[in-house]
Amino acid sequence: MEKGSTGSKQTKRYSWIIGLLIFITALLLGCIIVKNIEKEKKTAAAYTAQSTVKRINAQLDQYVELSEFLENVILAGYDLNQTTFSELAEMLPNEAGVVKAFELAPDGVITDIFPKQGNEQAFGMNMLTEHERSGDAKRAKETGKYTLGGPYQLKQGETGALLFHPVYQNNITGNDTFWGFVIIVIDWDKFIDEIGLDRLNEASYCYEIWAKNSQTGEKITLAQSQKDMPQNCLTVECGIPNDTWYVNIAPTAGWIPTVWWVIAGIFSLILSIMTATIFYQLYSKKYREKQYIDELQKATEQARLANEAKTK
Repeated sequence: MEKGSTGSKQTKRYSWIIGLLIFITALLLGCIIVKNIEKEKKTAAAYTAQSTVKRINAQLDQYVELSEFLENVILAGYDLNQTTFSELAEMLPNEAGVVKAFELAPDGVITDIFPKQGNEQAFGMNMLTEHERSGDAKRAKETGKYTLGGPYQLKQGETGALLFHPVYQNNITGNDTFWGFVIIVIDWDKFIDEIGLDRLNEASYCYEIWAKNSQTGEKITLAQSQKDMPQNCLTVECGIPNDTWYVNIAPTAGWIPTVWWVIAGIFSLILSIMTATIFYQLYSKKYREKQYIDELQKATEQARLANEAKTK
């Protein structure tokens, strides 16, 4: 009886060990599978974010081409007054109305605007001294590269971004001298609509586009689908004229729903219990069969000895 009890305890011990090993193995496999799914989701999100970056750059390239056209007109020596500039600017493509205004700013001071109506308050502004805009304007002048600044609260009362295109002319000594800026005023809300951020919402992504303040380094949120982004969101850089934007993106429901981890744990537990139970039953049956054979052999041996004793 004591031997049978010891065998039963040993069987239970082995069953517990087998169950624990199966649970750990199944849980690790589940984690690997879930992590691979998360990796695939992040790859898809990165592709989606990069597609958004390409749309942003493609949209900005259109405005750069417009500013380059006006720069070429200035460098060609054409006399652009308010009338001739308005006639020229009116012919430039702007079907979606994203460009709110075209401006000329010799030496940084705005002298010509199209359309003039609704933009009168911008006349005479010095971009190089205007506090909020001066940082971007000076950066454009110093680097000689077109620079996207903003978004700002415009004098007209709306939100807009400014594309500063610095124009340099060759003087008689062969040196480049600063002429001023060609400025493209971009309607911010229409620009956001044009780059198709709504596609991210439709694809069940939350997003945030942000930049760093060139002077303080502080984070500036340019557009977002919700106030608080997940901490494990994916970030993709977006190179824009003379600056860098960052696109944060994450699935609205998270990379891996919590219920998936719960399911993986429950499945591992059920599998370990089933395996341990089957092992216990098989091992117990084998042990009982062995015990029965041992008892049968013992009884047979006792009978043989008893029979030999009788015949003596």
